Amino acid sequence: MFRQYAGMIAWLALVVLIVGCGTPAAPMSSGASATPGPDVVTPVPPTQAPTIAPTEPVPPTARAKRLSEWADLKTGKGPVYSQDWSPDGRWLTTADYDQIRVWDMTSRREAGVLEGHTDFVWGLAWSPATDGQVLASASQDGSVRLWDVSAYTETAVLETGWAFCVAWSPDGNQLAVGNEAGAVQIWDVATRQLLHSWQSATSSSIISVAWSPDAATIASGEWGGAITLWDAATGQVRTSLAGYTMNRCDVNGLDWSPAARGRILASAHQDGQVRLWDVETGQVVRAIAAHTGWARGVAWSPDGHLLATTGEDKRICLWDPETGFEYAEQHHNFLPVWSASWSPDGTKVASGGGGYEQPHVGATIVWTIP
Repeated sequence: MFRQYAGMIAWLALVVLIVGCGTPAAPMSSGASATPGPDVVTPVPPTQAPTIAPTEPVPPTARAKRLSEWADLKTGKGPVYSQDWSPDGRWLTTADYDQIRVWDMTSRREAGVLEGHTDFVWGLAWSPATDGQVLASASQDGSVRLWDVSAYTETAVLETGWAFCVAWSPDGNQLAVGNEAGAVQIWDVATRQLLHSWQSATSSSIISVAWSPDAATIASGEWGGAITLWDAATGQVRTSLAGYTMNRCDVNGLDWSPAARGRILASAHQDGQVRLWDVETGQVVRAIAAHTGWARGVAWSPDGHLLATTGEDKRICLWDPETGFEYAEQHHNFLPVWSASWSPDGTKVASGGGGYEQPHVGATIVWTIP
């Protein structure tokens, strides 16, 4: 009997011990998660930089500075679809419906008007030749005109068809024209003769054109979004850049980096993006969500360290092309901003706005670089 009671007592003691102590916890492995105490530092794994969707505006950053107004060239003159500084930096020319206004940047006043076109002026470009007195203008009236700005006289009319854009060869001897019929035309400036006419594969209107600094390549941008790189000597297509987005992507502006010897090309698009292309590989090396709505103006600073863009959101922005960060910005006024151009010394940048196809509705502001 004693043995029986002793066995029952021992069994009950064992049950009490188990219930009181509970199931032993397993030791925490080094990979288990726990809420750290105040003295515990939890390492954070590296993450990829966030990407910005094409239609999103770039959020403002602490790095962005404000451009300072240097000259307001008044309203009621535009739309400023295009503008350009003379090679010596003294004159700024701006489009104003069927006229071209010439501004003296020394006095910051209007110096004169070039008249002769009969419809909207879409493109302006000064000859890089040493005298720096010849300006080319592209118009919806079906012509490109050459001007002696020193005498305010028209010196030639090139029958190009509706012309959107013009670009000079680096030596100033030839002029590339993009027209509504989808052709890139090459004109001899001295003889006023059409040398070549290269048709785009899609026949979409050529709305932007740029001649590379090394003179080897002409880039053309289309309404349909394609960018074609032409051999400037032979007219052969070197590369066609297309299919990079499913959005509407008119190539509203093109400009070659002066620092990359004809390798990096910037393009501004209807989807608000500004893309930087390595033309040797045909790849986008950087895409910047620059504007809400379309982006149109795109212009490299003379040293290639900054990129100016303008857009439908009424802003002019300066970007660091190496990082894609916004360096500086400013709201132009209450109108969409179409164009941008740098002074030759790189100390100022001009932005031109206006209402689409609204005669004499626009303005130009010149800004200093912070």
